[in-house]
Parts: sequence; structure tokens; C-alpha cells
Amino acid sequence: MKNDQFDALTRLLASAGSRRAAVRGALTAGLAAAGIAAAPRVSASQDATPPAAGAQAGLDALDAETRDAIARALWQTELRAEDVPADVLTQVLGPKNSNEAFGQRVGAHLLGLIAEPTSFVQSHADRYEAMLPLCTSLTAHQAYVMSNLIGPEGSKGYRPVPAVADFQFPQRNALDLESVLGWYFFVGSARGSDGEEYGIELMFFRYALVPPDLAAQLGLTDVENQVVELHFAVAKAGGRHYQAKPILIAGTTGLLTFDPDGLGATLGKNVIRSTASDSLFPLQLTAWGQDDGDIEPIQFSIDITFSSGKEYLLQGVDGCSPCCDGVGTLYYSMPGLVLDPAGSSLTLQGERVDLVEGTFWFDHQWGTLAAVAQSEIVRAAGNLTPSAPAGWDWFMTHFTGNRQITAFSIHSNDRLDFYRQMGTTPPGTMIVPLKAKYMDADAATYDVAGTLSVTEWILSVDTPDPVIYPPTHTWYPNRWEFEFGDDVPEDIRSFVMVPIVQTGQSGFFANGAQYSEGAVYLLDSSGADVGRGFAESVGYANTLPNQLRLVGIAVTDETSSLYGPSHPDDGMVLASQAYAYLHGAELQEKLGMCIGL
Repeated sequence: MKNDQFDALTRLLASAGSRRAAVRGALTAGLAAAGIAAAPRVSASQDATPPAAGAQAGLDALDAETRDAIARALWQTELRAEDVPADVLTQVLGPKNSNEAFGQRVGAHLLGLIAEPTSFVQSHADRYEAMLPLCTSLTAHQAYVMSNLIGPEGSKGYRPVPAVADFQFPQRNALDLESVLGWYFFVGSARGSDGEEYGIELMFFRYALVPPDLAAQLGLTDVENQVVELHFAVAKAGGRHYQAKPILIAGTTGLLTFDPDGLGATLGKNVIRSTASDSLFPLQLTAWGQDDGDIEPIQFSIDITFSSGKEYLLQGVDGCSPCCDGVGTLYYSMPGLVLDPAGSSLTLQGERVDLVEGTFWFDHQWGTLAAVAQSEIVRAAGNLTPSAPAGWDWFMTHFTGNRQITAFSIHSNDRLDFYRQMGTTPPGTMIVPLKAKYMDADAATYDVAGTLSVTEWILSVDTPDPVIYPPTHTWYPNRWEFEFGDDVPEDIRSFVMVPIVQTGQSGFFANGAQYSEGAVYLLDSSGADVGRGFAESVGYANTLPNQLRLVGIAVTDETSSLYGPSHPDDGMVLASQAYAYLHGAELQEKLGMCIGL
């Protein structure tokens, strides 16, 4: 953007009485100054269902990736007008769902960040200005990836994480559409009528594309402001792991619904919901996907009903994981979901298998994964310690005797030699501390600590779509040895996780990031089978180059530096040191109010 255009926009924003008024007064002018056309408003004629011939022509005019995502959400491999419900067809072809509209939303968000920089946050105005020319037209997928590239300052304007987590069920099972992101996540193991064992993952990963107030100014409802990724994977024990190509669906398509009062969401024909109005159970999961990583695509689906679960397990401290000055996540789980054999099946490569038994884990987490604190003193203090690399290892276990352990370890600067490792030689043994919770057979929960040793690694060479998500050839953990103290029963104090397949279980987010998620056997020190679990590894691969490619940014040393992790410069550190020194008492007060750090 030219300097005079930026200055004019800044003055206009600064003169407004509030951010809401600023957006209203400056949006059209600011977008025009940046070379971004405002999306047209919806008229009555535009809101009518298009004629059949025109509808198919309209679908064919969509970009190939958007067509593919919508088709897959409807469990099709080609997008045909006759397969799309009439109300959905109208919204898919409507102006709110156009690439110009998605570009406008991201552009407006960037303009607001440029015009209202945050104190004690290193400026990324050069990054935002470099993004603006791309905002003339963005697919929903590109808008989502670009929003992820904004950085922590992009969290401004969303619902902050509260000081305490006061969960009221079943209402708290609903997704919070005003937080930056959140997800419903189910993983577990099931046995089929064919005698085979299957590991299954299903996740709806939700993201609010722009802050809620900005979305309202742009004429969007809370639902229309959402995008949701479908993560779906199945592994057959002793065979291989399949991940459906991750698809991203925008709320402006009409293909997303959310239950405002309980657990429930749909993404096209994919469903996660409680089927009773007054109870969490029965709980239904229905999903379909296609892995395009082989020469021939592999299709698979599930239709699973859970009849019961154990008890809610509040993660962190009473559900704060953490809650600190508006930043963090709210998080709870429910282990021990019992599969109902009367209403559960899996289909893999055209062969249907009835599922006769299974135990699953449910996570619901929402808030911010990277954000700026609300108060100046906490932001200033955050500049005084080196930032840790993004990523973590997470585990869930179901042991014999109806006992569970969930554990995690956050990546640290002390173990950089184990992250982003490629080449022919795997890393050595990685030893990390664990924070964990143990739930006994009576559902009593205890905070425990342990140690994890990663003793084997596997090279990630698979992908559900080699064109959009090329293989990373990165080393991932593949054998995990756990040690806990005497606050865990002796028979499960030491155990090993071993994957149920030997092909690796890595997959991709639609934003380009890679992770590993897969079912494991739980073995005691003698090698005896003591249960089942899931192991998750996030942040091991450098996928920034592919994220840049997804939004049309050339991958160079310059762009990798511009969009990669950043650190406060010397001037920012010096100013932060001075501010922290002068406001030390306030800092202690703020940190004293933090929960779950």
C-alpha cells in the first residue's frame, strides 16, 4: 500500500470513536486504497435459487479446490448441482461465498491491524502490507491459511479466554463461535466383526476467519464467519494408516451447522452430535473421506454410535489450560466412550465391517493457540524470555481396569535437535518431562508427573494429497516409553506405546501444517498387553514453505524470513525491560491471577 493511502486510512481510523465505528467508516475507503474491491451486497434476486443449468455452470466456475472440498463434504467425488440441496446451492453461488468476498474479509482484518498496532508487540506491518495485494481474490482455503500466517496479533478482537473456566454442562458442550478456534476430537480403537482391529480419528477443527465485530460489519453471521476442517483417519492393525484429504468448508456455503445448546455440528453430510435433547448420549459420529496418496484413491467411512462414557475430565486446572490475561484455552475431555455395536460400522475400500466393540476418547478445546495478552505489562514481560518452538506431544490411554492417563509435553528450546529433522539418520533418544492426569476406576482424577523417552523414530513419507500437501520427509516419534511415580498404580507405572501399524500415521491440517496421530498398543514392562491409546506429535516438520505456496507466495529466503517465527528487536526488549521494572507489582498481580500455567 502506498504511504499516503496508509496515512489517510490511519487518520480516518484514529478519528473514529470506536473500533466498530472505525470499521464502518473506513472499510470501503481502506479496501479501495489497498486495491481490494468491496463485495457486493446480497439482493433479493441474488438470494433466489438459480436455475438448474445456470447452477451447474456456476459450480463449474468455482475454483477446482473449492469444488472438490464441497463435493467431498457431500460425499461425492464430483460436484453436481443435482446433489446439492437447493438452499445450500444458493449460498454456495452467493456473493458472500465468492473469492472476492474472502479476500475482502482478510484484507479488512489486515488493514485494522496495520492501523491499530499493539503496544509491546513487535510490528508485523511489513508482513501485513505484503499480504494485502493478494486479498483481491482468495479462496476460502487461502483465506484460512493467510489468517494463520498473520501471527499472534491476529487474535485481537476475538472473545478472550476468561479468568476461570466455569463449565456448565451440557451447554458447555457447544462450540464457541466467537473464540479464535476450537475443536471436537474423537480417537479410539474398535474391533470389527471381521476380527480385525481399527484405530479411528475424527475431528472438526473450527476457526473464526475474522474477529466477530468485524464479521458483523461485513454482514456475516457467526456461522458464516466460520471455516471448519474435517480430519478423518483410519488405521487397520498390521496394515496401513489412511488419512482422508483434509477439506475446509466455509460457513458461507450453508454446509456448516452448530448446536447452540449442546454437543453438535455438521459439515455437509459429516456429523458429530448428541441425538437426545436432554443427554449427551447416544452420541453419533458419521464421516466419509478419500485418501489420494496412492495411485488409486482409497475411500472409507464410519457410522458410529456411543452409548455411554465415563465422566468429564477437566484438563489443566479446572479446565483452564491455561487462562492468563485473556490468553490460553479452555479444555475438557471424556474418556471411556463405549461403542454401541447395534449402531456402528466402518467401510474401507468398499467393504463394510460391523464394529462389535470399542473404546474412545473425546476432547473439546477452544480459545487461542497463539495470541497477545490483554494487558501491556504481560505483553512487555513476554518479550523478556525466548519464545519456545511451536509444537507438543500428547497422549491418551485406556488401561485395563477402566483406568486412564492423559499426558503431554510442550516443545522446548532444549530439544531443538529433535525437531524438523530430515535425512537418512533418525534422531537419538529424546527424554522429556510430562504433565499428566490419572483417572481411576471410580473417575477420581489426580495430577501426576512422569518422564517420556522416545526411543524409535519413523520417516514421514506419506500424504493424503501429494500435490497440495507434499511429503515432508521428517522424522517423527514412533515408540514411547513412559515412567510415572508412586501416585500411579504400580502395574501401569511403567509402560510402552507401540503403533498398531508400521507405516507411520502422519497427516496434514488444511492450513499446511503436518502432525502425527495414531492408535497404539499399551504394553507393560514384560511386554503384556495392558490397553490401547493414541499418540500425537505436532510441530516436528517445517511446513512454512508449503503454507506460502498454498496462498500464492513465492518461497524465497526473504519470504521465509518475513513469514517465519519472529522475535522482538533490541529496542522492543529494552522498552519492555524498562516497563516491566516500573510496573513490577502489576505484573505480579496479573500473573497471580493466571490459572493453569
